[in-house]
Amino acid sequence: MRSKPTYERGWLVGRFCLMLTVLLFLAACQDEVQPLPTVVSVAEVDVVMGETAVSIPLVPTYTPEPVEVVVGSNQVVLTLWHSWQDNEAAVLADLVSAYEVENPDVLLTLIYQANMVEAVETAVPLGEGPDLILMQQDQLGRFAENGLVTPITTQFGTAYLAENFSPAASAAMTWQDEVWGIPVLQDGIAIVYNKSLLDETLIPADSADFNALLTNAITYHETNPDKYLLCNQSLSADSFDVYHAAPIFFGFGGSEEPGYVDEQGNVFINTPQKIAAGEWLLSFMEAAPPDAGYEICQAGFLTGEFASWWTGSWALDTLPDTDFEVGVRAFGRPFTHVTGLFLGANALEREHEAAALDFMNQWTSPTVQAELALAVNEPPAHQQALTSEAVQAQAKLAAFGAAAANGIPFSASSYTEAQWEPMGVAQNNILTTLQSPADALFEAQTAVEQTIQNTKNQ
Repeated sequence: MRSKPTYERGWLVGRFCLMLTVLLFLAACQDEVQPLPTVVSVAEVDVVMGETAVSIPLVPTYTPEPVEVVVGSNQVVLTLWHSWQDNEAAVLADLVSAYEVENPDVLLTLIYQANMVEAVETAVPLGEGPDLILMQQDQLGRFAENGLVTPITTQFGTAYLAENFSPAASAAMTWQDEVWGIPVLQDGIAIVYNKSLLDETLIPADSADFNALLTNAITYHETNPDKYLLCNQSLSADSFDVYHAAPIFFGFGGSEEPGYVDEQGNVFINTPQKIAAGEWLLSFMEAAPPDAGYEICQAGFLTGEFASWWTGSWALDTLPDTDFEVGVRAFGRPFTHVTGLFLGANALEREHEAAALDFMNQWTSPTVQAELALAVNEPPAHQQALTSEAVQAQAKLAAFGAAAANGIPFSASSYTEAQWEPMGVAQNNILTTLQSPADALFEAQTAVEQTIQNTKNQ
């Protein structure tokens, strides 16, 4: 399975502890051990792995590798850096082997990097960086601003992305009006439910119908006083978990929802849509468990106290064998992880751009993306791959894919970190009724804007 360096570990509370060292978040993190997103399988699939998989050494830090044309041959040697391990590394090796068979003039060298940010930032200025990088896109802005990756807009424009990939995946590859990568995989949280306790119609098919979800939750609890329709670990009086609450705050924003902070540093927290979402949070507490958290939601889901659990695909693999069937339904607009394939800056210096772009083009195939998704159990970014018969046959995989496709990609903005603490505090103040949603979000907006301004003034 894929190793998740700190910078790739999503926006869970655990990230707050590692990166922000905010005392409020530290207290929340000490109570529960959180799982990491996009680490485990979404659904069981019958995929036979090729026999050409190779063992890829786990390199803890950057080690320069020679990148040159093979002596006495016209064969081009490309390097591809990644952080995939175990089954995912084997799948990647199979894809590379298949490409080399069809393109004997190209040899691809796979190099594992445990810390992609440090490795790329060290190697590229020395001319020793990769030709290709496979990674989650949350570092795109940083890499682009520092000249570590190269735009591919001429070959794969924004119109091409919009036509072929999900909205979230397309947005994730775009920075400063340029396209920087090919979206490959996407993942976001959805509602996992116990089919023996819950008819899926209680989770509205319209993923923006929060009124119906609220009504159904209240009615369910009134009918079953010892049970609750839904558990979400962010909906608790002591929660500062911004990640799991995102589908609600973004879900009220419609198709034009911009997230919290854009790449220019504009802030969209104190909006009518997010205030409405805050009001919904208060109303939902009437039908929410008095205490929530990852372990509480998991335990209650297993015992039948909670008919559904708003969580990520990684949680499915933590569930022991159950005597009930599990379903998955997309709802709201979650944060979306997007994994992409990027062109390294050194590829141009080596005149490897044409060969690297040709390899990237292979990853735009819906067939290739569907096969990859089934093999690693993570939804594909390509729209045709996601709606293909093979992927749709895996109902859980397809449902998580639908959630991710409709989500908001993690911002790659250099101002992103400014949003987490103020939003966590605002959310907590709303749930504890210390502030009205309007007041809490106004203060959060002001705090984020001030932090961004201070950053710009440095």
